[in-house]
Amino acid sequence: MSVEAVASFTASNLKSPGPVLDAAARGPVRITRRGESFVILREARLAELLAEAADPRPKTLADLVAGYDAAGVKARLSGWLADAPSGTEAL
Repeated sequence: MSVEAVASFTASNLKSPGPVLDAAARGPVRITRRGESFVILREARLAELLAEAADPRPKTLADLVAGYDAAGVKARLSGWLADAPSGTEAL
């Protein structure tokens, strides 16, 4: 997983934190140190991300149809579609 950062800094940039925190006010900031990557973001944005992650409802149409098996549904409905009307169908 990768977070789209508004700015990137190295750990040595934290010696003067003003520009780092100014960038973090605009969005996630990536800090790298010895091959490791860290992200700084506003606490309110973290709360929003956690709330979104805890909500099981689909967020997009792609989320809604993820794992949808069209061939499986078609196979299960093939008999129903081939059945002749009985005359007692109700809409």
